[in-house]
Amino acid sequence: MGSAEPARVLIVDDNEAIHADFRRILDRRDRVQRQSTLDELERALSGGPLEVKRESRSHELTFAFQGEAAVRAVMEAQTTGRPFSVAFVDIRMPPGIDGIETIARIWQHQPQLEIVLCSAYSDYSWEDITRRLDPGDRLVVLRKPFDPIEVRQLAACLVQKWERGRLLDEQLHNLERQVQCEVEARLRDRARHEEEQRRSQRLEALGQLAAGIAHEINTPTQFASSSLEFLDEIVPELAQAFETQRTLLAGVMRGEITPRDACTRADLITINELLAEAPRAISDARTGLARIAKIVKTVRQNAHLRDRGCLVSVDVNEQVRSAMELAHNEYKHDVDATMDLGEVPTVLGDGGDLCLAILNLIINATHALRDKRAATGKRGKLTVTTRAAGEHVEVIVADNGPGIPEAIRERVFEPFFTTKPVGQGTGQGLSIARATIVDRHHGTLRFETEIGVGTRFIIGLPVEGAAS
Repeated sequence: MGSAEPARVLIVDDNEAIHADFRRILDRRDRVQRQSTLDELERALSGGPLEVKRESRSHELTFAFQGEAAVRAVMEAQTTGRPFSVAFVDIRMPPGIDGIETIARIWQHQPQLEIVLCSAYSDYSWEDITRRLDPGDRLVVLRKPFDPIEVRQLAACLVQKWERGRLLDEQLHNLERQVQCEVEARLRDRARHEEEQRRSQRLEALGQLAAGIAHEINTPTQFASSSLEFLDEIVPELAQAFETQRTLLAGVMRGEITPRDACTRADLITINELLAEAPRAISDARTGLARIAKIVKTVRQNAHLRDRGCLVSVDVNEQVRSAMELAHNEYKHDVDATMDLGEVPTVLGDGGDLCLAILNLIINATHALRDKRAATGKRGKLTVTTRAAGEHVEVIVADNGPGIPEAIRERVFEPFFTTKPVGQGTGQGLSIARATIVDRHHGTLRFETEIGVGTRFIIGLPVEGAAS
């Protein structure tokens, strides 16, 4: 409300004479009119012009004779967006509700309204009033009969106080909105940063496994290549042997050689030997190519970066198989790994992210077992188990490694925390795994460990369709 606009003041009193008094005291138009009449009289007596001093602020007065009417007036003012600044309320207004009840109801609709409680009697003590209303700094008591100057001062001060309070509320609201926007922007930036970290970590993990994957592909490639080379060699020999047999058959038909001589020739033996070797060569080539196709499919599935929030039905067992496939070159030299996959329902998630989380746990266990073998010379044991557990699917990655020291157990999921030497670990694996399982898939990730016995990381994922 600008200072040029009249301040809205509500007068609540059952006495019409009191309404007239407030009109004379606060209605500037009435005072100006009366002042103009006096000015005209003085001008007539003095014969010269007079400067009329006008007040800087006027009041728009609304009158109510009963408390219920006052409450309705406040509600209407709130609805129209033109609220009252100050209300002068009489304490006795028979036969309706009294001033205390009126104020209580008014504050239900306009809590910040400044109110002056007017009374000529001691109906309520200040303790009674505060107990019933809890007024804070919004209530002033004015004893009747009141001085016009007191009423004008109260009206002026309380209007200014109400307007400043309203301005402060608007500024606080704007500040809260700015803070909220800033918080939302930071949350979006954080979510985007976490998404970028997640994608970067997945690609980094796949990059670290690239050499091992190349080695894994090399062996089946050798199978296929050797088999194809063998077939390439025997095809001309078979062609030559069949051509020789065709010539011999033609000689038998012409009577130049006997059938016995034709059948005892070495070419027929060569054909039989070559044909006996061909199926095995073809089988080796197909096995090698199938192995390559499986590895490539696994890498492609987990290199796919699904948009955040785009979750689909996921077969957990398939993701465990993919993770074991990707980690094979990591653990095969030091670890005896097995899978115990139960019949489990699907979960709603991102298959690539789940595979990466499981892969991180497998690699983490492999590194612990590798350290144990370096110290003891014995191969470690790694078991990945899946099972249904109520409305969750559990994935358990267990090893018989050295266990996690008690001093660092509370820090294993911290970003960038690692016990590896500089350059050998980023400390992101378990952190990303926890963010993937807990934050994105609304699951759980915990561990059980015992020094000298081993560690079990347990993933819990909500079953697709289960109540969250």
